[in-house]
Parts: sequence; C-alpha cells; structure tokens
Amino acid sequence: MTVPPGGVERPTVGLVLGAGGVVGQAYQVGVLAALEREAGWDPREADLIVGTSAGSVTGAAIRVGVPASDLAASTCGDPMSSAGGALLKRINPDDSPLPVPSVISLFRLWNPPSLALIGQTVRRPLAFRPDVAAMTLLPRGRVDISERARALHEMVGDNWPEGLWICAARRTDGGRVVFGREGSPAAPLASAVLASCAIPGYFTPIPIDGVEYFDGGVHSNTNADVLETQHLDTVIVVSSMSASRGRAASPDGLLRWSVHRRLEREIAHLEAEGTTVIRLEPGAETRQAMGLWAMAENRAPRVVEAAYEETRNRLLSSPLPAGLGQSDRACAAG
Repeated sequence: MTVPPGGVERPTVGLVLGAGGVVGQAYQVGVLAALEREAGWDPREADLIVGTSAGSVTGAAIRVGVPASDLAASTCGDPMSSAGGALLKRINPDDSPLPVPSVISLFRLWNPPSLALIGQTVRRPLAFRPDVAAMTLLPRGRVDISERARALHEMVGDNWPEGLWICAARRTDGGRVVFGREGSPAAPLASAVLASCAIPGYFTPIPIDGVEYFDGGVHSNTNADVLETQHLDTVIVVSSMSASRGRAASPDGLLRWSVHRRLEREIAHLEAEGTTVIRLEPGAETRQAMGLWAMAENRAPRVVEAAYEETRNRLLSSPLPAGLGQSDRACAAG
C-alpha cells in the first residue's frame, strides 16, 4: 500500500501490457479506455508498467501522460484532447505503414548458433528453450526501423519515465533484458521501445551500446513474471495474444493456448507472493475482430470497440478491487 499526498491509503498496482502487433495494441487501448471510463481507474496511476513489443509502445505512451481514452480515440480516428494529442504526436512522429513480410524471406541464409547461445546452453541445459533459440537463428530482418528510433529520440529526448520497464531480448542468445529496471543496461527510451518491437526475421535488430536486441516477445508475450519480486498489491495483465480461458476455435488457437498457458505460470509466481492478479484476454467476439494478421491496421478501430465492450461487460460482473476505482486523475477530471 502507498499513501498519496491526500493521506488516503491505496494499493500498489502494476500494469503488464503484452505483445500483439497493431491489433494487439488496439486491444490494449480498448481495454485501458474501458478501465478508465467505466471503472474510474486511470492507467497512468499504475506504480509500475511492464511493456513488451506492442505493449512497450502503449506503456510508453501511458507513462509520458497520454490518457487511455486518447489512445483509443487516436486509433479510431476520433477527436482527442489537445494535451493528449500533442503528447501522442511526440512519441509517434512517423506513422507511415510498414511493408508486409514475405514468407520467402525465411528461405534466406539462417544464422549459425552464436557462441553466447552455445555457452548458455552448456551452462544451463535445463533452461534451454528451443523456441527462443530458433528466433536467434532466423535470417536477419531487412526492414530497418533505426530511422524511426532516431526520429522518436529527437521527440522524447533522453529522459526515461519513472516506473516503466520495457522487455527486449538479446539477438545473440535470446536472453531477456528489462530496460528501465535497476541493474539493466542503460538505453534511450526510443531505442528500447523499438528494440522490444523488432520482430525477428522481419525488422533489423536495434543496436544499443554495441549489443543487438529484438522483440521482447521472443522470451514471453507478457513477461509478467518480472514483477515477482516487487510485492505489488495488484497486477493487471492485458494479454492480447492469448485467449480467454485459453481456448480459441481458430487457426491461431494453438498459439493463443500456448501464450495463455505461459501466462498462467507467470501469474502463479505472482500469486505465490500474495499479489492479486487481474487477467484480461480477448474473448471470442474480440478475437474475431482481431483476425489472424497482427499488423492489420484496418481492423484496429473494430478491435478497440470490441475490447471496450468486452471489458465493460467484464467489469459489470467482476468490478476492480476496492481502492482501484476513481483514481485521483479521474476524480479531478470528473
């Protein structure tokens, strides 16, 4: 628990925003907008935000002060507040579309195992994960987003927002790095965000202080377990790539089940520490709106609307724990 200036004790809250591409980010902002408007909890009040891939973009936007309602409005092409619109322009100066990846690119020369990967496997054979190792072997991506990193850095500068952790993975061995956490390598915010989003085999890795990094989803789509030692009262997890109850009767059903199962293990670690975990995953109607292509920008408005409605209905049956609703900012705005 923490005691704000007003003297009223409130629970400490962590917010986990997972991977999911364009439609995954749309799901996140729909959920967060519903939490803001329907439950009175402002995501900007989270004590700690963990972002992975698409979630790193959403998390950075929230942490620099963009309201969730403005993120939703921006996605749907609706009017935003003047302050939120200005902030959002700062962290998204280049919204030009990215090229569609080609399966043919997978037939290019794959990387041999790095010495770092081999050494790590020898030292900790029981921790070896073939799925992570495979990502380090994929052909180097050809879509260079380093220019976007430079443009973004010019906008946001060197200041790292307090209470923001961004998960990425080293290209050499797939090891997870949590930028913003004490003891992790220092990184500009812009580079950390784009490194967390750099899909292996599609984007070129992002160099930070001589080390190349790519998508944090390589290690985990949510990385909720990084909060295990933080002893937070409540953690809200928004997992775009899993499925409510783990089941999805669609071609991506196995992937969503796998992400759901890993998230369950991460949640078990948090709950073992006494943390209350609120898990938000797409239901059937929202998954239908999302479709199968994570980068389908034309689906984003529908996803926001479906996620908002789904979360609103969830809140009617399962309200947020006492102390989370009607945050200081929401009360001031009201």
